[in-house]
Amino acid sequence: MMALLTFFTFFACGCSRAEPNHGGWFALRWIERPSTHGPSTTAPPEDVCSFVPCGSFDRGIDDDAAGVALASLREGDVIAYRLPPSEARREIAHGNLNVVGYRVLKYGHLAMVVADPEIPGRLCLFSSESFKGPNTGEGLETLAAHHWDAYRLDRWKRVDTARIRDFVRISHDKAGHWYGYDFSGMFGLWNSNLRPERPEQIGHDYICSTIVVACLWYAGVHLDAVRGQIGDLCSPNQVVTSHGALVPPPDAELVIERVAAP
Repeated sequence: MMALLTFFTFFACGCSRAEPNHGGWFALRWIERPSTHGPSTTAPPEDVCSFVPCGSFDRGIDDDAAGVALASLREGDVIAYRLPPSEARREIAHGNLNVVGYRVLKYGHLAMVVADPEIPGRLCLFSSESFKGPNTGEGLETLAAHHWDAYRLDRWKRVDTARIRDFVRISHDKAGHWYGYDFSGMFGLWNSNLRPERPEQIGHDYICSTIVVACLWYAGVHLDAVRGQIGDLCSPNQVVTSHGALVPPPDAELVIERVAAP
């Protein structure tokens, strides 16, 4: 994503102005729009869901504030990472191109709060990163070092949490290789399987936003986020501003055991 976003950044610098309060560039807002013809548009009203803000945090605040913010999070919350424009510009000036996405888009990274597949009773962050793929390597305490907004599905009680946990475990066990990241999706060319119905259909190559889309689909939430066309990066903001349709999860026999990496 860095190469494409770097190009977008230089393009935007020449023809637009930044949104000082929210990040991202006006010229590229078309990237972050969910589909206007998604599944929520044809679903019955009682089956339509959406994300609602449920928390926010700015690093640098005292430890008590961080503790309160983290204590409010629960399984299924989606964490959208952000950087104030001034901080992003400073990081880029010092050669840290990993934050270029924060200048182009409203949010530069996305993760989901999930039950830790290794430690019962612990919550952790589930996401996908370049050259690392799907992982649950970070605990909630790492959020104290970031700026972020949290979002929660308004009909979360109807989500199949058992299938969320199965998706996390299976994709986690398939990861760990350099190819465990969706580089085609990163450039907006095409996305990996975002509608897996059986354990063996869960991929190992997602980006941070599409892994949330695929995970929720597996658990019965069909989001409008992906437009399904060339140039669709499926940004983090595109996910958290998306509506969705609650659908019965695929009728498949779940495989609880670990899936061996390919």
